[in-house]
Amino acid sequence: AIAPWALKPVIALLSDAAPLWGYKRMPYVVITTVGALIGSAVLGLRMSTSVPAIVFSLFLIFLQISSVDLLVEAKQSEEVKLKAKLGPQFFTFTWLGINFGQVASVCLLGPLIHHFGPRLPYMIALPFIALVLWPTLANFLGERPVPVEERGLNIRMLRMHPVLCSLTVLIGTLILSLILGTFLLSREHIVVMAALFALVVLGSFLVFIRWEITGPVVFYFLLGLLSFNVEGALFYFYTNAPDRFPEGPHFTAYFYTTGIGAATFGGVMVGFITGSELFKSWSYRGILKVTILLRAATQLMLLPLLLRWNRFLGVPDAAWVVTVVAADSVVFAWRWIPKQVMGAHLTPRGMEATMLGLTAGTFNMAAILSSYFGGFLLHSYGVRPVGAVGESAALANLWKVQGLAAFAPC
Repeated sequence: AIAPWALKPVIALLSDAAPLWGYKRMPYVVITTVGALIGSAVLGLRMSTSVPAIVFSLFLIFLQISSVDLLVEAKQSEEVKLKAKLGPQFFTFTWLGINFGQVASVCLLGPLIHHFGPRLPYMIALPFIALVLWPTLANFLGERPVPVEERGLNIRMLRMHPVLCSLTVLIGTLILSLILGTFLLSREHIVVMAALFALVVLGSFLVFIRWEITGPVVFYFLLGLLSFNVEGALFYFYTNAPDRFPEGPHFTAYFYTTGIGAATFGGVMVGFITGSELFKSWSYRGILKVTILLRAATQLMLLPLLLRWNRFLGVPDAAWVVTVVAADSVVFAWRWIPKQVMGAHLTPRGMEATMLGLTAGTFNMAAILSSYFGGFLLHSYGVRPVGAVGESAALANLWKVQGLAAFAPC
């Protein structure tokens, strides 16, 4: 369902090389928005009951979100290159707007799910999804029509940038292979496949792309790859009922969605507000060195909760989790700003969407691969919760995996 985030390169290449009705971005935003409206309506009206139908509906929703995100970022990249000194402020302003919406949505989502179930939020989301059509059709992006002679498939552009286009196709192929492999292969085989795909991506950038572009991309790819995702196990640790995990914090769905969600996005908002001022005179390398160590520290702060030491310290579970999640999100935002600004400057003129899609797709692919590696670590340490009765033993070693995940990016 989240594959569209890693398929950004394909979306971007289509946008740059195959304009529709004379425009590169507007038609793709409209098409994906219509798809998201269909997917959200299908989920909200309970028309999807099977797992494949639900996954496909979510795929359509994420396709719109990732497409709009990418195509707006491409416009931002054009503007940042014209006003380089305003780059950090530009992205801070953008992400503050995004995070304000995220905080508002998670605050609304918890009560809705608690009182009306998980389907109603999709119906409420419909007008907000459709709202994207207004600025798009009004051409708020300031997009100019492509000359008549350049409409259709732009073979000339593909020939001018064969490496970028080939890497785009490669990333798209690898992601689709991972999707199929997830359903068809064993856990061990899919982990081996994920490792091989990571080597292919790294090798392709190192061999075919200029170092000034390759350096940041490879760095963030490795950073994402080594940020092992263990959120699935943490979900069971947080929310398992007393009969399933007597020692657990037993958070409700309401608190897990709204409490932790608000702490996450609120922390990101604080990070964006403070980061541009705190690190105004810092080099990007200095920011990254400090924030990587700080992120390891915030991840390690979960260990006392996982070992249940916070109870002996007299600190409530909810207070500990909210504090740690908020602090971790602040540091994450500080680390995110250099990536966005550097990414904007790495794009060749006329290929902003393709290059941004390639870099974003590479980073998102790293995040997907980290989920496979995180799952493999959990399985290796016997952390295999499923929400069944008596899962204390299945969560006993979660603290060890969390500790490894905290240190891995260092």
